[in-house]
Order: sequence, then C-alpha cells, then structure tokens
Amino acid sequence: MVSLLCNPLATADQLASSSTQADGIPADLEASLRWAGSELIQSAGILLRLPQKTVATAIVLFQRFYLLSSMRSCAIIDACHAAIFLSSKLTEHPAKPRDIINVTTYLLSAPLPSPISPVAGEESTPPEKYYVTEQEYYNKRTRLLNIETEILRACGFQTHLSLPYTLCINYIQSLSVLSAEVVKKSFGYLTDALLSPSLLYLTHQPNSLAVAAVYLGARECEVKLPAAWWDVFDCEREELGFLVVCMKGVSEFVESETKLWKGRKPGIPWELEDLDMHLERRRVLDNELEI
Repeated sequence: MVSLLCNPLATADQLASSSTQADGIPADLEASLRWAGSELIQSAGILLRLPQKTVATAIVLFQRFYLLSSMRSCAIIDACHAAIFLSSKLTEHPAKPRDIINVTTYLLSAPLPSPISPVAGEESTPPEKYYVTEQEYYNKRTRLLNIETEILRACGFQTHLSLPYTLCINYIQSLSVLSAEVVKKSFGYLTDALLSPSLLYLTHQPNSLAVAAVYLGARECEVKLPAAWWDVFDCEREELGFLVVCMKGVSEFVESETKLWKGRKPGIPWELEDLDMHLERRRVLDNELEI
C-alpha cells in the first residue's frame, strides 16, 4: 500500500528529456515560462481567496503537466486556468471558471505589484483592457475544460498530492520549538520552494521538504535544534543540504526573472502565437549575432 504521505516523483529520464526543449524551446525560456505560470497561479489564488493548499496543488499540477508535455502543446495561460480549476475541485474549494478567467485577465492587464503584471504607466489602464466579453469567456472556458482533461491524461489520472505544511508543524512541535515566528519562516520557505527552478515538489518527498524548511526557519530565528535531528524524520544529510541550498536560492532566481520580464515589451508569451513570435525573434537575433 502506498503511503498517503508520499508523492509520485519525477524520474531521472523525465527530468533529462524535456518535451519542451525537444520542441525547440530553450532551457532558459522553459524555466521562465514555468516560473511565470507558477507566479500567476499564486497571485490568482490570493485574489480568488483560495487556501494555500489549493494554490500549491495547482502549481504542482501545472509543473507535472509541463514535465510530461511540451509547452507548445497548449498555451501557458490555459494550463494555469485548468490547473487552478482542477485543484479547486480536488481540495474541495471550488472556483468558477468565470472567476478564474476574470482574475487572470485582470492580473495580466492592470498594473499591480505581482511580478507578472505590467508596469504602471503615466496613464491609468482603462477597465476595457481587462474586460472579458462573453465570446472571449466561452472560448477560454472551452480551452480550460479541454486542458483540464489533458492534465489528467498526462498525469495518468494520478492526482494525489501530499503537501509538507502539516508535516512541518508536526516536526516543529516534536522538536519542542513551536512558535509563530518559526512556523511563519518555515512556511515561507515551503511556499518559495514552489517557484524553484529545480522542481523541488516534483523531485523530493514532503517529509524532506518539511525538514529543510524547519532547518532554515529555526536557523533564521536562532533556535537551537538537537544534533542530527533530521535522521528522525527520514531525511539524509546530503538531501537536506541540497534542499537548503535550493530554497535559499529561490529568492535570487525570482528576482532575476522579475528583472528580466517586468515591464518588458513584448512581455511573457502567454499564448501559443506569442510564444512562436518570441522564438522567431530569438532565432533572428541569434543569426545576427553569428554574422
């Protein structure tokens, strides 16, 4: 019997052979698009008032889908819509397709603090720019439902996901260091890990993620923990060290991606047509550099 605290992880072959890169998308652009989609889901979840469990599940479903499918198979924006919709049903916090589509359209049109939102200009953005007409809504809803089916097929209808947040609290209590500050810091690292380019939630079990988050949270709060305490929670020292480095590096990665895309014209290629145009521009620029 498979433990409910374990998740199906990505294999070495799946990580080494990217369908997206095989379709002609460079590795750096693939990482940027994965980050942008995860950021959009996180920002949309806040505006939709969804619990973090639903948001985290949606991000992991989004990342699982594009681990198994090419980013040229469907638009990033449609995959985000479908992941949020499917996650909201799996976690019993249903969100309507219309609400999801309206929120993401607003995030990508109005100047907001979110890293994937446009920069505020001298003139205010007219509301008409982020208004979704009935025809646009029905088209996007149809694509949402189609991609939801594709996500389920790609994952083999395996939608089980155990998140490390509950384990994190249990570990902190077991170590007798329970405090609001330690929990806050630890949860922050678990949420940051969702944006990691190393796909930590797809390559490591939740108990290891929880151990790494507790380690970092306790260290920042200057709380002393017992020697080799991670062995009790079935996490090897080498794995802990790798996770600590990856979690600490997420902020730098997000900062670099935000600097790269924030205010850029044209911006993140959310639609397939935009992606094709972006790749063509890169190809032209590369040819000019070679000349």
